[in-house]
Amino acid sequence: MAITTKERTELRQELVGQGYSWNYIDEWQPKVVLYRHRALTNPNGEAVSPVGTKLENMPGNPDYVNKKARAGLFPWPPSNACTCRWCVRVLAEQPKIAPPNAKAAPPRAARTGPYYNPSS
Repeated sequence: MAITTKERTELRQELVGQGYSWNYIDEWQPKVVLYRHRALTNPNGEAVSPVGTKLENMPGNPDYVNKKARAGLFPWPPSNACTCRWCVRVLAEQPKIAPPNAKAAPPRAARTGPYYNPSS
């Protein structure tokens, strides 16, 4: 299927918006590994395929990977540094861990030496 220059430019912009390289449309591989960034669930809400599942030998065609990117499949594994909407949503839902108390107790003085008073 041949695409026009306008369709190619639009596809390139959409792929770049999803996190792919600018050159992906020119240098794509015939087969790629995709990782789930959104869990696949059944109608009961149970996870059938969890986040991080590795799917090997998927077509690398730009049209196909663009379609799969909309469904949460990308060629990089999910991580805290990922900026896809599913990873960002999961990070936002995680409870924030309070930073360590800045007013920590001062270190105890050493209890040795000639000035040590055992009664205090």
